[in-house]
Amino acid sequence: MEQIIDSAKTIEELSDELADRCGPLFLQKDWPERLELLNQIHDQLKEDLDDMELYCAISPILVRKLIERLPPEPVTSIAQAQIYANSEAEEHRRLAGQWLRAHRGAR
Repeated sequence: MEQIIDSAKTIEELSDELADRCGPLFLQKDWPERLELLNQIHDQLKEDLDDMELYCAISPILVRKLIERLPPEPVTSIAQAQIYANSEAEEHRRLAGQWLRAHRGAR
């Protein structure tokens, strides 16, 4: 990505574009597969942006948007909790924290 991203609007637009591209594939997977896919997306995004500050701005927004494209459901696994914990949405992080506290030691 050669464009310079310097505004919240552009970050929103880029996260929308990424969520639109990745959302259908994300939807088809179960939570462990989604976590693996998200790790791959993040690795590629870090490489493409080559800007850790920008990556850190986009990543939680992208995670939120991907979660929002899924049917609503309670947190039921460690993989889902890990994904939710990295969302920009406070509610997602709260749900992840609740599940993690209730399932200490779960894998």
